[in-house]
Amino acid sequence: MFLKKKCLIMLATITAALLLTACGGSTESKIIGSWKVVINGNVESYLEIGEERIINRSESNDSPISAEYILTETQDDNFMIEFINPENGSHEFMFEGYFDNKNKIIVVNAPGGAVENSELIRVDNIAEEKEKEEKELAKKEEKLAKQKEKKQKTEKEKKLAKQEERQQEEKELAKQVEKRMQEEKEIELAKLKEEEETKQRTIEENSLKKEYLQKSDTLENKIMEEAKKVAAHDMPGGFYGQYYNEWDDLLNEVWDVLKDTMPKNEFEKLKSGQIEWIAMKEQNFDEIPDESAWERARGMDYLAFETKDRTYYLIENYMQ
Repeated sequence: MFLKKKCLIMLATITAALLLTACGGSTESKIIGSWKVVINGNVESYLEIGEERIINRSESNDSPISAEYILTETQDDNFMIEFINPENGSHEFMFEGYFDNKNKIIVVNAPGGAVENSELIRVDNIAEEKEKEEKELAKKEEKLAKQKEKKQKTEKEKKLAKQEERQQEEKELAKQVEKRMQEEKEIELAKLKEEEETKQRTIEENSLKKEYLQKSDTLENKIMEEAKKVAAHDMPGGFYGQYYNEWDDLLNEVWDVLKDTMPKNEFEKLKSGQIEWIAMKEQNFDEIPDESAWERARGMDYLAFETKDRTYYLIENYMQ
């Protein structure tokens, strides 16, 4: 009887063990081990959970915190862990979660309330895992540094490109301003040159007028002085006519000067008037009788006086 009872107890124990194995083990047994706490994809700390105590190791390598804990299974296969405050013995809520699989715990509640994207991932060795995380973090930081460097380089290149573009625009603007200033300067110089030429031409013309008036006066005074030597009062007939060629030469000289200094269209008008004057002078001369010496002398006087008057007329009216 006793042997039969002992066999039944052993059978019950084996059956329970098989059931636990089939169900993946109890929560108490499954939770024992090393875990990393991951929140929003970032490792925040590490937990070492034993049969009675839990040790929290932060990423900052501060001194680990160790305390006894209590595991309580709740509804819907969830469980809750509380740790016993070593200072006053009170129970402090740590987290509530459930096993997603044997190596992952999904955390649904924390001291601050319901949470998302929080989980515990089983690790074989915390030191190795931390080293692995540090390497991955270093890689991420290196990658971020390269991305930052690349971004800074790109921004710098863009900035330099903009600066070069702005400098080019400024150069083009400076060229345009310089060109406009040069054009304005050339216009101003041309204007000044024209004014100077006009002024010089006026001076030259005035000088020419003065010069040829002096020449005319000199010739006239010469004739008058010679006439006084011949007659004290009245000039003898034919005396003035002796100087016809000198007046004619001076008239031709004045004419050449006017041709060189007058505007072409104005000179052409004057030329037309000069031709009419020559025709009138010759016609009047032809109408003077030439039978006697006195009449011929009177004709030469006419030519000389008429040529003198024309010379003075041209100088005073066309040499400005």
